[in-house]
Amino acid sequence: MEKQKSAAYLDESNVRGYLVKPPGGPAPLVVVFMEIWGVNDHMRVVGEKLAGLGFAAFVLDFYDGALFAPPDIQGAAAKFKAVGDEGVMDAFGRAVGFFKARKDVAADRLGVMGFCNGGRLAFLAATRYPHDIGATISFYGGGIDNPKDMLGRTSILGNVPRLQAPLLLCYGAQDTSIGPDEHARVAESLSRANKRYTMSVFPDVGHAFMDKAGPAEARATETGWRMTKNFFTANLVKGHA
Repeated sequence: MEKQKSAAYLDESNVRGYLVKPPGGPAPLVVVFMEIWGVNDHMRVVGEKLAGLGFAAFVLDFYDGALFAPPDIQGAAAKFKAVGDEGVMDAFGRAVGFFKARKDVAADRLGVMGFCNGGRLAFLAATRYPHDIGATISFYGGGIDNPKDMLGRTSILGNVPRLQAPLLLCYGAQDTSIGPDEHARVAESLSRANKRYTMSVFPDVGHAFMDKAGPAEARATETGWRMTKNFFTANLVKGHA
């Protein structure tokens, strides 16, 4: 019988999160930065999807298991502020060290991706750990550079010169929280710093389109996952990178 992927919540060595591994030998590892709500069902599905594409996926839980329903933006925002960028980056650093010591994943071929707040954190991680990360994907990364950010997050464009890994940024054209002016500032900063990046804007969809129903969202999600597979394969899989 064909081997099945394995999935489990990991809580070990002060590293917490949802780990999914595809069948077969050690696969390139993708660390997923969750949305502001915690490691909920959608984030677990993301991990499962990545494993289905042939990557080991670890959804980093920097909330220590806490979950928030989407209407509770105040509670989720308070939790994230209590952890802060530094707390998340510390948790990520511990996870990187933990997985580099294991033999069941290929943490030397490491990618990061995130959604919404997690998309910003993936971008931030790529600047904080430039020599560990081989590819970065940010889906509708909120707060990368927004002077009116509702969560009070500060711009991280000042860190762009430290980027080493190729970067893929995906946005919804109808996202009222991340406008074309922010797209432009991000693109200008990356171009001026001579960085390799791709920015893709999906028509007819708004924020968080990967977690919403509707014909336009379904088309954008299918395309987004196809781009994810191609991007990580090109940059993390031996024989392609």
